Amino acid sequence: MRLAAEVGFDGVDMRTNRDGHIYIDASREVRRRLVELADSLNIKIFSVYSYLGGDLVSPDPGVRERAVQELVAHVDLAVDLGATYVRIFPGTKERTRENYERFIESCRLACREAEDRGVYIGMETHGELAYSGDTCNLILERVGSEFLKVVYDVAGVHMQGLNPLKELREIDLGHVIAVQFHDFVKEEGRWRPVLLGEGEVPHEGIAKYLKDMGYEGFIVDEYEKWWHPHELPDPEEGLPHELSYLKKLFEV
Repeated sequence: MRLAAEVGFDGVDMRTNRDGHIYIDASREVRRRLVELADSLNIKIFSVYSYLGGDLVSPDPGVRERAVQELVAHVDLAVDLGATYVRIFPGTKERTRENYERFIESCRLACREAEDRGVYIGMETHGELAYSGDTCNLILERVGSEFLKVVYDVAGVHMQGLNPLKELREIDLGHVIAVQFHDFVKEEGRWRPVLLGEGEVPHEGIAKYLKDMGYEGFIVDEYEKWWHPHELPDPEEGLPHELSYLKKLFEV
């Protein structure tokens, strides 16, 4: 958080996992201290990034129920941190009708609780269920809650072999709460992360479209040093580059 403020970011997303920044078992005191730190640095905690997904489509009703309860606990954490939304993965290794139905029902249940708390749930275009404009629209329509939104991962859509701009145009931007930017190059069949602007993910058209359409959601720099410790520079070096790239991209 201190580095984000020093570099010049407006806010941060909290990676919520056992090995993350915070987890749902964090005490009230820890939550309060994080908010006070953010306030002292004049930045915001914008979202809680959960890793929920696979259990939301489990064939076991008990597992799905516990996953929904865990998602609601993430929503409560978001409330305490003053965050706007909770990210989820529409996660499963199988793109089946049954998994769509289970995911949709789990989202319906969670969105009722999220609506009561005034926190959005953002499904990321990362996984087997929400990976394109059509699949996002299908889930949004079936869930039928304004508290379910899309977290649009530009690189994730690109790596599915799709055109990120074409797919984004198919989604009403009012349903898109955040757009993530990170970059990759494909080498010997493997995607290698690189600094923004040094890879092959097409960002320029996305940025122009968002500007032209008056998009008012979040622009996210997804810096994957945690998962790729040997392929990206330390955040002290990489984050200033990333923010500078995004400012140039959006002409701010």
